[in-house]
Amino acid sequence: MAKMLAWPEIVRGMITLLLTFCVVAQALALVLSHYRHPRSRIRKLENLLELCALFQIFVCTLLHGQMLLDYELSLIAPTEAILLRYVAFILTALLAIAVMVVGKQPWPLSMIIASGLTLPVMESILGNAFAFIYVAVMFFWLLRGVHICLLRTREIRTSLSVLSVKNAIDTLHSGVLFGETDGFILLHNRQMQRLMLSISGGVRRNGWVFYEQLSNGDVQPGCRIAELEGQLVCLLDDGTAWMFTKSDLNIKGKTYVQLTASDITQRWDLTARLQLQEDLLKQRSDELNKTIANLQNLSRQRETQKAKMRAHDILGQRLTLLLRTIRSEETLGYDVLQALSQGLMDDLKTGQRAPRPLDELVGLKQAFLSIGVTILIDGALPEEETKGRLFVDIIRESVTNAVRHGFATNITVSMEHTSGGHKLVITNDGRLPTGPISEGGGIGGMRNKVEPHGGTVDVITHPQFVLAVDLPGGEMYV
Repeated sequence: MAKMLAWPEIVRGMITLLLTFCVVAQALALVLSHYRHPRSRIRKLENLLELCALFQIFVCTLLHGQMLLDYELSLIAPTEAILLRYVAFILTALLAIAVMVVGKQPWPLSMIIASGLTLPVMESILGNAFAFIYVAVMFFWLLRGVHICLLRTREIRTSLSVLSVKNAIDTLHSGVLFGETDGFILLHNRQMQRLMLSISGGVRRNGWVFYEQLSNGDVQPGCRIAELEGQLVCLLDDGTAWMFTKSDLNIKGKTYVQLTASDITQRWDLTARLQLQEDLLKQRSDELNKTIANLQNLSRQRETQKAKMRAHDILGQRLTLLLRTIRSEETLGYDVLQALSQGLMDDLKTGQRAPRPLDELVGLKQAFLSIGVTILIDGALPEEETKGRLFVDIIRESVTNAVRHGFATNITVSMEHTSGGHKLVITNDGRLPTGPISEGGGIGGMRNKVEPHGGTVDVITHPQFVLAVDLPGGEMYV
């Protein structure tokens, strides 16, 4: 070691700095080794070996201090320094051998070699070269300390420990809080802490105090409390929505409480838009129902007006003939009165009869055209009045349902006469049903009207809504 006294002062200073780095690196390696989990027997031996390596570096540091201060000014006598070097070597060798045997790891052998190179006997054998070997050993301890720090850091990150669990839940986007039944917080992540600050203005030590604030709506300005599916939802001033869920956890016979906060911003926005569309559809449905009711009232008023006009015309015609007879001073005999009154009731009743199926179909088309619904007729009604009226009733019900429930604006009615009977197909451009159709008074009523005639009603919902009616021919069905 006396050879170092001849080296430049800057070199001796760099060696001192090297020893400092060695102590820091090895001390950090010892701390990281201690925090590894699980603490098995081999890991405990490795921790002791790291402690022994720190002791070895400390002894080398004392040796360097002895060289700088000289033996006369040294705080430790030369004999004690020699003993410490042997003690450090023996401890390092024993622990390194134990680690190699238990853990079947060959790398601790280099520690035995490095420790042996700093023994006093090597100083007498190597002579002036001992100083260079000493510096090389210090570089070894530094590199080994850095390598152990990196290795232990990777082990901590990939192993399950208290620190790794905390780091894992801190990376979650959702807020998580675990606490005792009295509200004492055992663990919460950064997201939950951020939500506490945004909602209540501070971090609470009692989780249930924070939850009570949410339940009571005691939140910061700009935040708003709502409810979705029975759970509390907090709308923050940054536009995000968070659903808070409280649940119990039973672990080893003890009950804990978990509070989670999930980001439901997208779901909340979709729910709000769907609610708006539902309100709009309901409003349109109400308006459509009123329009259809008005059309029915208008149709009844038209029929009443037609009946009044027909009665006016028929009675006016008869009264005109009667007045003319009176003015001509003709005798009102029984024959004249019988001729004027004959067929009067029949003519009035004829005006009250239902219009022809074709007239009803034309009136239906015009009535719906007045509200912007186009009905395209392809083909002709059956010639038999019973079947024609049946087709008109089915068309009327189908068109009403298509406009009321599907908001259709274009409806196509196709009628075809075949050798086997008559076929009716009705399609529309309205909205398709989202689920199975529950046959009520509409389609069910159609089936009740068609079945006595031996016909069938088929409903197809995809890819387009189609209602098909097959009505067989033949005298037995007339």
